[in-house]
Amino acid sequence: MAILAVVVPCLSQSSSTPPANQPSQEAPAKPGMVASLLWKASEFLGTPYRHGGTTPKGFDCSGFVRHVFGTFGIQLNRSSSAQAAQGDRVNLEDIQPGDVLFFKTRGPKGGISHVGIYLGNGEFIHAGAWGGPSKRVVKITELDSTYYSKRLVAARRFLCPTGNVFDLPDQLLPASGTPAPASK
Repeated sequence: MAILAVVVPCLSQSSSTPPANQPSQEAPAKPGMVASLLWKASEFLGTPYRHGGTTPKGFDCSGFVRHVFGTFGIQLNRSSSAQAAQGDRVNLEDIQPGDVLFFKTRGPKGGISHVGIYLGNGEFIHAGAWGGPSKRVVKITELDSTYYSKRLVAARRFLCPTGNVFDLPDQLLPASGTPAPASK
């Protein structure tokens, strides 16, 4: 028996965020959904970096993020700069696991040129293009590293708050307590 999972991306028309002194009214995505997405991303650790790559044979940064989210039915644009215009804007102080992080790696006048997925605990997963062959892979990096901390410029959220997501069947989610009823 096949099980079909449907995930509705959270792509609102408005990308406004509350002022820094006011808490966000948006609830975090269902923990099981985020865990599933991060688990899927981690399956590709060690996959080689390939410029223009969009498959598990080799990814570039935006191809990696697009592939992981696409696995859950969330279609992202191909380039990191185009992905940065999608989803809901998130203040950098409010990032949560599963949020997509954007970097300017070509100098202050350059545009968005790198993207990764926030894992939590100050780490993100991405397809890194720099270094020798063993470093040009999908890997986990500290967000506060000297290089990336200076270049992080934006974050976007693509996973809807719990009330707007069709829940994945329990068989596809890591155990995380009592499942919530599916949204209709």
